[in-house]
Amino acid sequence: MQMHQWFLSVNGSEHEIVFEGFKISGKTKLRIDGIPMLYSPFIVKKVGFFCPCEVDGSQIIIRFDLKNHPVGLIQDGFYLDTGAPMEEDVLSAFRAVAEAQNPLVANDKAGMGAFLTFVGLTYVNLVLIFVNAPFSFPYSATVPQLILGVALSLTAETPSTVIFAAGILISLFFTSVYLILYLLAKKRFWPVVATFVLVLLDTFVVIYLSLDDFSFYIIDILFHAWLIWSLVKLISARKKQVRQIG
Repeated sequence: MQMHQWFLSVNGSEHEIVFEGFKISGKTKLRIDGIPMLYSPFIVKKVGFFCPCEVDGSQIIIRFDLKNHPVGLIQDGFYLDTGAPMEEDVLSAFRAVAEAQNPLVANDKAGMGAFLTFVGLTYVNLVLIFVNAPFSFPYSATVPQLILGVALSLTAETPSTVIFAAGILISLFFTSVYLILYLLAKKRFWPVVATFVLVLLDTFVVIYLSLDDFSFYIIDILFHAWLIWSLVKLISARKKQVRQIG
């Protein structure tokens, strides 16, 4: 592949960027002021590849077509050869792809996705317990299910409308607390921490129940551990995002 060379001025200093090709891993080989560098390009569907880098505080993007040929260098949002601004649709697409590949954003989405799945399956399990289904999903909150299960067992032996209704309402209340925290966690940090504490307590309950039959609860414990780890990464990502904004 033919090398390409650009010269640009940043803060009164002249710099040279040389594109030397791609490695087998897909990374872009650049030489900036004589120093070899490797960068990971982003692909924007139907547009091409974009390789972002930084030179003396200036944001540089090398644009490639869909055949991996360099078609221009963009410095701080403007094409170096023409001075024209980067196309708005291309810029927004590039930003979306770059954001999606940001590890902080990825951890945030993964943590929130795991949280929502946990809440959703808890509601599903409450329905399954209510209809006396022979199965349930392990990736869910244990305490609401335990409350409903105990209430239904008590009313099966001694019918009581009060206990029956209380079991349903309390189990739905605890599950809804998780749902409310999830909705609040979309834009706030403290609900994530509160959820972490509640899941930790729920895990302790599962561990306590497993003292009688550990093998029966091993899957529940593993899924709770996975959710805790997802929430830890979510908390860490939120903290770093706050630092970046600050």
